[in-house]
Amino acid sequence: MQKTRFFLKGSAAESHWLNQQAQNGLQLTQIDGCRYQFKASNQSGRVLSEYLPAETLTAMSESFHPLASYRFKHNKFAVAYSLVTAKDRIVKSDNNYRLKVTRQARDYALNCVNGAVVGFWLMLSLAIVLANQTRVMIPATIFLSSLAILTVVISLLVTASIIAAIRLHRKVRALVQLTGNDEGTWKPTFHVMFRHQQGEPDTEQFDELGKWLLSVHNDKGDYYFDLRSSLSEYDIRSTIQKVINKDDFTVMSCFGLYPL
Repeated sequence: MQKTRFFLKGSAAESHWLNQQAQNGLQLTQIDGCRYQFKASNQSGRVLSEYLPAETLTAMSESFHPLASYRFKHNKFAVAYSLVTAKDRIVKSDNNYRLKVTRQARDYALNCVNGAVVGFWLMLSLAIVLANQTRVMIPATIFLSSLAILTVVISLLVTASIIAAIRLHRKVRALVQLTGNDEGTWKPTFHVMFRHQQGEPDTEQFDELGKWLLSVHNDKGDYYFDLRSSLSEYDIRSTIQKVINKDDFTVMSCFGLYPL
């Protein structure tokens, strides 16, 4: 039996749906894109999806036989679907892989929003240009009806993509907290100015604050840095003050200006 569904592979929504099928006596056998293959089965248990490197799945092929697997085209990850029972001990350590896949899905949803808006304006512009060049008079009712239908379709696509992006972003935030992997996450940029310095300040001693980038410096010993950090302005100032005199540096938020 084959069923077609659109799910992010390995997501909670997909796992919930697969377990509903298992409760109804349908066991997963294969996944091909959005097509799921099932067979009738009376085995009890639930379907567990787990992210792992594709090379690991290949290396374990002789000993590990999941119900089905799915390999992502644009990275080296895969999802293995296994049938587990209450007696099995479940150990999951795939949060880092899950985070990367969820981030890619969120970016794809945001790209769909941008693509839909740009595509709408391109199609509208093309219709106007063709009408002017070919001198074809399009009845107002037909033109307005077509424009209304296109607007509704684009609006539905944009709305669905925005809702998906918001849900995926919430999952990304939760996974970032679980893994502590905030690479690629947006962070506010603070401006830090060091004064009266004999040379470039050693920012490596403050690596725990975030990512430092030297912006500009002058011959008077003033150094201006941009600091990408998720910490507060107070925490940054308190940490630097342990090493450098408070009169020799200034921390400004992303909404502040350098002292004149």
